[in-house]
Amino acid sequence: MIGTTVKIEHWADVQELTRMSIGTDKGSWWADPAFGSEIWKLRQAGKIDNRTAGTFQRMLQDCLTWLTDDGIAGGVVCTAERSGKHEIAYSVTVSRPDTEPLIIKDVWNALR
Repeated sequence: MIGTTVKIEHWADVQELTRMSIGTDKGSWWADPAFGSEIWKLRQAGKIDNRTAGTFQRMLQDCLTWLTDDGIAGGVVCTAERSGKHEIAYSVTVSRPDTEPLIIKDVWNALR
């Protein structure tokens, strides 16, 4: 339906949308070519160095800006740090004024 607003009422839905945004390669989803992240570019580079965590963090933030743009979240804050030779630990905090923030923590492995 064109012009219909979809209400996201449950944090489980927001958590799933957040994980989908991070895990979907930008440009690969048929419904919206702007949806997703460019994290796959880091995997193609084949290595993690001291700058990779900062790049990863910016890519996370970029792929999740639509949550605030669409009014689903009041804010999104991403952090990332190198946690091993091939890993980056990251955290995403999604906030809304009417409830506790949603915090997603995970580790991205460059070799997968």
